[in-house]
Order: sequence, then C-alpha cells, then structure tokens
Amino acid sequence: MAYLLSHENFTKICEFIYRKSGLYLESEKHYEKLAKYIDKRAQELDVENFRKYFFKLRFKDKEGLEFQELMNGITVNETYFFREKDQFEALVGFMLLELDKVMPKNRPLRILSSPCSTGEEPYSIVLHIVEEAKLIEHRDIEIVGIDIDSTVIQKAKKGKYSDRSVHAIPKNVLAKWFDKKNIGYQLSDDLMRSVDFQVVNVFDKAQMRKLGKFDVIFSRNMLIYFDDASKKEVVMTFYDMLNPKGYVLLGHAEYMSRIVSVFNAIKVDKTLIYQK
Repeated sequence: MAYLLSHENFTKICEFIYRKSGLYLESEKHYEKLAKYIDKRAQELDVENFRKYFFKLRFKDKEGLEFQELMNGITVNETYFFREKDQFEALVGFMLLELDKVMPKNRPLRILSSPCSTGEEPYSIVLHIVEEAKLIEHRDIEIVGIDIDSTVIQKAKKGKYSDRSVHAIPKNVLAKWFDKKNIGYQLSDDLMRSVDFQVVNVFDKAQMRKLGKFDVIFSRNMLIYFDDASKKEVVMTFYDMLNPKGYVLLGHAEYMSRIVSVFNAIKVDKTLIYQK
C-alpha cells in the first residue's frame, strides 16, 4: 500500500516530533503506524499530500491543537490497576512514612504520576493510600496525573474501566470503590476527585514548572521511548521538581544509573527507588 508519508519524509517529521516532545521514533517500529495516522488525518483535513499536512503542522498550528492530535494518535497507553504492585507497597510502607518524619506538619505531601495514561496508575496510588496508609488521618496528600495525550486524560477524568483494567484489584477493594456496570466498572466520585489530571508535555519547561514541587514522582515505562539525551533532560527536570529527600520510581526495565548519577538508589524489598 502506498502512503502519503514517504520514508524520506518520515525522517523529517520524526525530527520535528523529537524536538517538540522528545519522542524518538524508529522506522522499523513506527513508520506504518505514523503513515496510517497521517493518511487518516490528511483525509479529515482535506489535504492531498504530506507536504501540505506538514506545513499545517509546523506553521499554522498556533494553538498546538494539530500537534496534540498527532500525539494522541501515536502514543501508546497500555496499563491496568495495581501494575507492578510492589512499587505501590513501597510507597505506603516506606516512602510516605519517611517523608512524613521530615516534612513540616502543615504541608501537604504531593505525588506526581507522569505519564498517567487513562488514570490507572494515579488511582492505584490513591487506593493504596486510603486502604493502607494511616498517615492520611493527619496529613493532606495531593496527587497530580499528567500525560501528553489529551484523549487519555479525558478518559481518566471519567473513571470508567474495563474488566481487564481492574483484574488485579482485590475483590474486596474493587467492591468498595467501584460500581459494576453492564460493561466494565465505574470508579467512585470520591476517588476521582482526589486526582488532578492535566495535559502536559514533560519537555515543556513552563508547563512543568507550573505544576510545582513534589515529594514522589512515578514515571514508569516512559523513558524507554526516549533517546539518551531526552532521558537525561526529563530526569533532570524531575530532579528539579522534587523537594529535598523526594523519591522517583521508574519502570522495572529502566535504570537511573544509566541516565544520571544525581540520585541515591535505595532497595526496599524487591523495589528499587531513587532519592534526591
């Protein structure tokens, strides 16, 4: 099948995407998906070739809406509740307790989920805190979820999930915080209100600064899509956003020591965490 996107132009648009988002796309893995997306989007915009689409993307997209559509079309958002559960256990059984000891009593503890996808990760954080962490009796906790994909942010705000998304949640917890629907489950309003979801590009320094400082940052399985330079830039942004003694958690296949050396690695049971 002939696509509007040639392999030569694939390189051009990938350079543009890299500069704007830090995402590094490889021809073997991403060409066909991107080509199909551009064909679909060109038809919707009534443009007949790649050159006109790319011109619109670069020079006429003043509000960034077309670039947002592109990000929504090519990013991968595969997740479920309680994924890599040991990290949530380390959060409530170690990190929150340690932070509570050193933080001023009147300051809320802040947690960032980046990227948050359709909300399973930040809501899993909330579920572990309300079910297991006693410190919420005396400490306010704020949770923020960010993602570059506006579509998944809207889904996260609705709190509707498939059977597969909730399959790892213990039955008693599921019954307590979710309503069973004809298709899937609906998260309770109380839990949905506990997370502030925002569309944010981690490479946009101004957007990231507006989020403020955090005590814990979950950033699992995002860095695998970046090259070494982009990984370092994002990790140093997280470092600047962390309060003293704050923690970062990465995916099990990601290792901070291969990116920067500014964090202290700590092993909590089987979980590797990184402290500022």
